[in-house]
Amino acid sequence: MDASKIKDFFIFHGEKIVVAVVVAASLWMIYGGLQMPDMRDEQQPDQLAAEANQVRTSIDDDHTEAIIGPRKETLEFDIVAETVKRQTPVDPKPYELPHLLIPTEIDSSTRRQDPQLLAPLELLTSGHIETIAVLNGSNRLTSLEGADAVEVTEQPVAPTRRTRRGGRRGGMDEMESEMEMEMEMQMQMEMEMQMGGMGMGMGGMGMDPTMAQGAQRHLNEKYNFGFHPGASTNSSTNTKPIGIQSAWFIAGTALLPHKQIADAFRTALFDADGYVPQRDQPLYFNYEIQRAEVTRKSVDQLAEDDWVLIGNRESDLKRAAYTWAGYAPELVPQDFRDINLTGYIPPVLLSDYSKFALHPKIPMMSRDAKVQQELMESSAEVKEVNPDDLELAIPGSIGFGGEDNFGMGMGMDMDMGMEMGMNMGMSESMNMVEVDPVDFKIMRFYDFARGGDPKSPLPGRKYVYRLRFAVQDPNFPANPLHQPKSSTLAREVYTRIQTLMTKAEETKKREFLQWSPWSEPSQPVSLPALNRYYTGPVEQPRKRTFQVAGREVKYSKSQPTAKALSLNHNVQYATVMPIYKKEVTEGSTMAHSGDVELIDPITLSIKKAPDTKVLSGTTVVDIQGGRSLDMDDSDKLKSPGMMLLFDESGGLKLKSEVGDQESYRIYSFADERGE
Repeated sequence: MDASKIKDFFIFHGEKIVVAVVVAASLWMIYGGLQMPDMRDEQQPDQLAAEANQVRTSIDDDHTEAIIGPRKETLEFDIVAETVKRQTPVDPKPYELPHLLIPTEIDSSTRRQDPQLLAPLELLTSGHIETIAVLNGSNRLTSLEGADAVEVTEQPVAPTRRTRRGGRRGGMDEMESEMEMEMEMQMQMEMEMQMGGMGMGMGGMGMDPTMAQGAQRHLNEKYNFGFHPGASTNSSTNTKPIGIQSAWFIAGTALLPHKQIADAFRTALFDADGYVPQRDQPLYFNYEIQRAEVTRKSVDQLAEDDWVLIGNRESDLKRAAYTWAGYAPELVPQDFRDINLTGYIPPVLLSDYSKFALHPKIPMMSRDAKVQQELMESSAEVKEVNPDDLELAIPGSIGFGGEDNFGMGMGMDMDMGMEMGMNMGMSESMNMVEVDPVDFKIMRFYDFARGGDPKSPLPGRKYVYRLRFAVQDPNFPANPLHQPKSSTLAREVYTRIQTLMTKAEETKKREFLQWSPWSEPSQPVSLPALNRYYTGPVEQPRKRTFQVAGREVKYSKSQPTAKALSLNHNVQYATVMPIYKKEVTEGSTMAHSGDVELIDPITLSIKKAPDTKVLSGTTVVDIQGGRSLDMDDSDKLKSPGMMLLFDESGGLKLKSEVGDQESYRIYSFADERGE
């Protein structure tokens, strides 16, 4: 083959040769690749990630020794001399500048801590059955007739005993005794005329003149110790009718260790960088109440699942705003309570609500008023001081629109969430920083029995209670603009706040509350019975003395008798139903059948409910007292009466005429009876 043919061959077939070579090389490479092992058999993504993390960890490890190597000991190195040399200050004169500002160094070692919250102390509970004023309620007493006039008791006139002392003085004593007897007889005649000896029934012995024949009987206004309807109402709901309702509840009060908590806030935050007084003080926001039943177990046997949440600040505010027809005037000065911890006093009618609204260690006079009173007492000019004028911190009648209603108004139309925390949580304590906090503030709550509610307390059961409170977290406040800088937080606080901030970004809601520990459980308490009993005067029969076997034996033909009062709560009419028993003896029961009297707690008028039965198994076991004391010749001074009762619950109760005197005289209408 000559050169021209070879040349033509490559001209016409060169491209084919190149293509063939490329194809052959590709096939060889494909073949070679197929013969190589599968990388997935040796390397996995998880393994690679683990190796990468291991490499990153090894990078973060301390490689000082590998880089620097072991430290060489040098005998010539004098550490003491070098330390003194380095501690020797540099001469500042060459570097001095005119009008040089000297900055104040900030100790960055003090970081913000979390204040320690203490549990509430000395929780006291008690059961009550009362009548309260409610909105949109009814008063069934208006359909009843007025009660009949009471039977006036005629007081016998004891004869005046004459004494003879002899001589001229004896005649004077006789004349004085005769004059005293005439005066007593004259006074008795006037009293009988005033009390209506002819049946007129005009008020005597302190009886209200409105109790004349044909007029409606009323309870004396001075015996109304409860809430007065109309004195305190919600301005947004005062057009709703006011009715009465039975309230069967357990009340509780506890002590908040306010001074210790304020000191804990100061210790944790005062010396730290970024201290803001309006934020870094205890701002109380909420409370929770839990109840556990101990009817068949002891308090020590209670588990965490036995505790049931029965209320908090939100539920109490809604009940006070939408159910109650106002609330009773506050008895505790503002110094010793907080609008976000102290529950409002329910509008209890007739009864004295101080028995469950106060705590023994909480004073009823503000500190300013006490100081003012001490100054007035220690002044040279002694004046009679009216305690009511000194109660500067206690409004006479606090209404829903008053200054103490900040919490009430803010809580009704809000979500009780973050917005409420930013506004309502910063209450009166935000206006100033307490220089000398009070030792304790009162916490107050109620647990009402409600028909059909599975969480309601039941009669005959025993319960214990515990409660806790919440403050706004000073290191994670409700308002994000008030958030302290992260650089000012301690390490453990920073870790906690970072978790809360991450959660807030996810849920769009800030958990800005810090809760205190739970208080110690209270003493067991139960709902009270519907009936209460009071003892009146006791009459002892005359005893005759007999000689039996040389010994004197006193004997009486009849048993001692006592006047008693059964004060019942009538659920049908939601008011008290006093039943006066003129004569009870040993073995008498407190049951009753017939007409009864009811007191309208709104108008204080006395109504009559005919043919009413009161079932009561309470029995009089023993009667003592009523014996004449030899210190008085008139035989009017007698020993106080006492009555031992066996009540419906199977317990013994000792009632004393001295302790029951006030309630007995009020509800037995002793003034009207002339006793």
